[in-house]
Amino acid sequence: MKKRNLLCVWFLLGAVLLGACQKKNAGQAAENEKEEAPCDMHVSEENIEISGLTGEYTFLFLTDTHMVVPDEEDSDKVEKYSELRFDEFQNDEDIASAEQFEHWMDYANEQKVDALLLGGDIIDYPSAANIEHLEENLKKLQTPYLYALGNHDWTFPWEYMTQYGEETYLPMLEPYMQSDSSFHELEFEDLIIVAVDDSANQVDPEALEEYRKILKKGKPVILMLHVPLLTQSVLTKAKETWSSGVVLGGGNYGGIYPDEVSSEFIELTTAADSPVAAVLAGHVHFYDKDQINDHIVQIVGDGGYKGEALLIRVTGAR
Repeated sequence: MKKRNLLCVWFLLGAVLLGACQKKNAGQAAENEKEEAPCDMHVSEENIEISGLTGEYTFLFLTDTHMVVPDEEDSDKVEKYSELRFDEFQNDEDIASAEQFEHWMDYANEQKVDALLLGGDIIDYPSAANIEHLEENLKKLQTPYLYALGNHDWTFPWEYMTQYGEETYLPMLEPYMQSDSSFHELEFEDLIIVAVDDSANQVDPEALEEYRKILKKGKPVILMLHVPLLTQSVLTKAKETWSSGVVLGGGNYGGIYPDEVSSEFIELTTAADSPVAAVLAGHVHFYDKDQINDHIVQIVGDGGYKGEALLIRVTGAR
């Protein structure tokens, strides 16, 4: 951590505040002796209860950091674009997204989370400098991670969702996605977390068959996407924020019409016998939590570039 980012530490035996840190929850004693996030980072806790789960897990969910790393070796076009984007992705303390990402790696290690979950748009565009910064920081992790692809991770505005972009930039991200950007997973003793690519506003067809296999394993599943699935809450907020319903589903109401593959994917996910217990998503740059149906909750993370992340605790249902 850099010196200007002081750590706020609370101990069980006394509420001792170190430095000049002012956190919203500074008046609350910590439940244990683990260090809290630095003052320029804001961690909210979410609990997911899953029937039949015997283990307990803690995950750090971080999405939409939009890291921008300017580089003198960038082309003129990329350099000009980075100048436009750099200031856009800073938090209230004017700390750039790429620097914040370094702090999140430290925080994940300090908290000893069971995994870091990355909800997409971690880099703002696939420049060599952005990917190098991503790799350097992921190497610092002392825990597994799972990375759901976001639309900005693999596109430039002048090569947005093009075949060239798919053939050129997607392979650059695959080393951080278990060599398959469309589908990859983390499996624990009694829980599976699955990352599925819907970054192009539809589910990647290559993911569907692998997804079927996971659902048949008989373990509870947490599904991680970039573009959220339809709920009334996230659709309403998205239309207010973006003047467009940037969620998958509910085309008649302003959302994105799912294609055949996406429709089948949603049906598998929401079926009465589906093992999916929760969906984690990003993309919209605001927090939302709502039920997809009576047994699946969707949690949408706020923009990580703002200094926001979720600490998700998964336990058996009481």
